[in-house]
Amino acid sequence: SISIHRLAPQDYHRFHSPIDCTVVGTRCINGELWTVNPVAVNAVDVFTENKRNVVYLRSPIYGTVAYINVGAHMVGSILYTGPQGPMGPDSSLLQPGQRLRKGEDMGYFKFGGSTVICLWEKDRIRFDPDLAKRSEESTEILVRMGETLGTPGPQAVDKAPTAMPFGMDQEEAAMARTPPTLLPNYTS
Repeated sequence: SISIHRLAPQDYHRFHSPIDCTVVGTRCINGELWTVNPVAVNAVDVFTENKRNVVYLRSPIYGTVAYINVGAHMVGSILYTGPQGPMGPDSSLLQPGQRLRKGEDMGYFKFGGSTVICLWEKDRIRFDPDLAKRSEESTEILVRMGETLGTPGPQAVDKAPTAMPFGMDQEEAAMARTPPTLLPNYTS
């Protein structure tokens, strides 16, 4: 499953962890910096040609999620803050083994339009009906931080543990089983 979150220049440009997870890897893919305007996306495959930074997130419920930050015209810098503070421009992102809480700040894009893409394992997420309907219509929908993307899918529900690893207590484990929040934050 895939979720694409396009930011217009007037939108808030920070990005946050969609789920409680552990960073298992990162990758920087150099490329162009084409605009991510919807008209341009139909002319150039910006999602494969633009600069991209990938953070691989792992969750016992949602599996491995590829969290892809796509650079764009006037957004050549993707800055990572993470829980430990600023990490510098185009850093190596978060380190493998780093735990992130759902909604935790991960970084930001400098001014301009940009995009976050999440690749979810098959059947690990069931998108909310309004998002699925708009996807079928090929139309965008305005979303805000804190709104859900969906709920655990059939594979996630079947494999969801009663307690989380990583030494979480029961309250943290219950929070981790709640639906992922939408990312990035679209409100200022």
